[in-house]
This record gives sequence, C-alpha cells and structure tokens, in this order.
Amino acid sequence: MSETRPARWIISPSIDLSCISIGWLLFFLMPVFFEAYAEQTRQFAFVFFVAHRYFTFPLVYLDRQEFQRRKWTYLIAPVICIGGVWLCYHFRINEPEMFAFWWFFNYFHFVRQKYGIIRIYSAKGKWGNKRLDELVMYGWGAAGIIYMLAVNAEIEGRLTHYLVGEPIWLYAIVALVAVVWTIDEWTASANQSKTQVVALGGTFLLFGLFLSYLIAQPGVEMGLVQAIYAVCGMLTIAWLFHEVGSPYKIHWPKILFMLSVLVMYGVGPIISTTAMLIATSFSHAAEYIALVGLAVKNKADYPVADSPLLHKAAAHIVIFTLLFILVVSGALQLLKYTSLFAFLVFTYGTSFMHFVYDGMIWKLRRPRVALEVGAGV
Repeated sequence: MSETRPARWIISPSIDLSCISIGWLLFFLMPVFFEAYAEQTRQFAFVFFVAHRYFTFPLVYLDRQEFQRRKWTYLIAPVICIGGVWLCYHFRINEPEMFAFWWFFNYFHFVRQKYGIIRIYSAKGKWGNKRLDELVMYGWGAAGIIYMLAVNAEIEGRLTHYLVGEPIWLYAIVALVAVVWTIDEWTASANQSKTQVVALGGTFLLFGLFLSYLIAQPGVEMGLVQAIYAVCGMLTIAWLFHEVGSPYKIHWPKILFMLSVLVMYGVGPIISTTAMLIATSFSHAAEYIALVGLAVKNKADYPVADSPLLHKAAAHIVIFTLLFILVVSGALQLLKYTSLFAFLVFTYGTSFMHFVYDGMIWKLRRPRVALEVGAGV
C-alpha cells in the first residue's frame, strides 16, 4: 500500500493565506501607498495586536489539564509580571529600558512564532530540516532588526538611536535570547546532545555580542547589513533545494510562508520601517488567533470536564473569536479612560505573561499540543 500523501495546509487554504501567509500585505501596503490612512491602519492593527495576547489566558486557566501541569507558575506569574512592571514605572518612569526590553522581546517572539509555524508546515508535509528551518527563519528575523538598527541609528527619538548609543542593552537582550534558546533546546529532545546544544548556544551568544558591537560602531552598519543579507540569501537557496527534494512533491504553502517571511523582514524594512512594524504586528496577531481557534476546536476531542467553556467556544469558534476581541478591546479602552497608569501597567504586565505562557503551552514536542495544531500527523 502506498503511503498517504501529506496534508498541505495548517487550517485551510483561505485561512492560511489570509491569516498566516499574505494577509499582512494589506497592512504593509496601506501606509506605503496611502499615507493619509497610515494612522488608521496602525490603530486597526493595534486592536488585533493588543487583543491577541489575551487569547492565551483561556488556554491556560480554562483548561484543567494545562493549568494543573504548571499550577504554581500560572498562579505566581501574574503577580511577578504585573508587579514588576508597576515597579519599573514607579521607580524609572522616565527611562526607556523596560520599553526597549519589551520591544525587542516582542520582535523575537514574532520570529519565534513564525519558526513554530514553519515547523508545523514541515510536520504536515512530512519533510523538512529543523536546523535549516531555524537558520533561515531566525536569519531573516535578525537581518530585519539589524537593518532597522542601522538606518535609524542617527534619528533622534527613535528607540534604535537610544540602543546604539547605549549598547549595553543590546548585549543584555542578545544574552537573554541566547539563554532562552539554549534552555528550550536543552529540554527539546532526549536524543539531542546536551554538549552540542550548549556549544550552539555559546556560539550564538558570542556571534550576537559581536554583531551588537559592530552595530554600535559608526561607519560599519550598512556593510554589516549587506553581509548578513548575503548569508541569509545563501541559506534560503540551500533551504529551497532541500524543499524541492521532498518525496511528496513541492510543499507550496510552506514555501509561500517562508517567502512571506523573507519579504516581511528582508524587504519590508528597506521600503518602510513604519509599514513593516504595523504589518508584522498584525501578522503575529492574525497567526496567533488562527492557531488558537484551531487548537480550541481540536480540544473538543478531549473530555468535556477538562475544559467545558472551551468546548462551548469550539462549537461557534468564529463568533467566539470576534466577541472575545470586542470584549477585550472595550475593557482595555475603559481601563485606559479610567486610569492611563493602570492601563499601561496592566497591558505591559499581561504582555510579559503572554511571553512566559506561550513558551510553556506551545511546545510541538508535546503530543497533545502537536495534535491540537495539526502537527501530530
């Protein structure tokens, strides 16, 4: 009997194209070609971007099995995250360090989610090289941020101008990302060499620190960007050669998604940094909301007692999603109107909670999670 041909799409052609691969282009092109509507486009994207993180919390607190798995973490994290943000505002209200950390970790979070999506496509298509997927995805993500640091370094008032002037924060952020990656890889597989993981993490750290040092030096920025783009281009060509060698024919949805990443982070900042940031914010939110919808629908296969409210939402997932966005957006606007300070503390605090929780609940190596997002096939 011949082997079953693998599925191509994560959810469906229409959802994958609109929410995962190319829907973000509208939010990129609007500020570029219709500058008068740039602010309205940003605000619309911002609504989805802010609302998306709150979809994480029903997956944690309304799923009995998930909540019991890390009960104390899920009880303590809100106190630490929201309390930590309050302390930052209370003692360093005029300093940009917390925002710099949040901004960079958001960017890393965006790219990391896209890496997770490419791995889902690899699982769906039964083909893909994990390390090559990783190098190309993170490579273009790094190329985009380094380009933005280079071209905005001399613009007074930009975050990148501050960071290049205070490179210690670049070093700290690179070190944090290296530690997060190393810990994640360390726990990823029992078959993976721990020595190799530490060696790769150390190499990533040293290379990242070296790049940060070069970025902070005047006169070398664009040469560095060109070199990184050349390396990413070669890695992408190698990745394409590997993909076309699949015994299941070419996986076009996966290739289209990787192409969209290349355009977003490789081409987008060159055309317009502002438009790219608007587009990547919406893209991240749309991807996340689509994957949460898929996971909630698939949770309906589990016992109702594990997550009764999520079972009800699964029966009307589109209506639930839209209502959830409206309720969250309305509640946040009310909080902002009541107290701007409380609004900032709550939104930043819950944003950090979202980072922490995402790192725990979306692990494809866990069979239950892989099944929920369609990668356990």
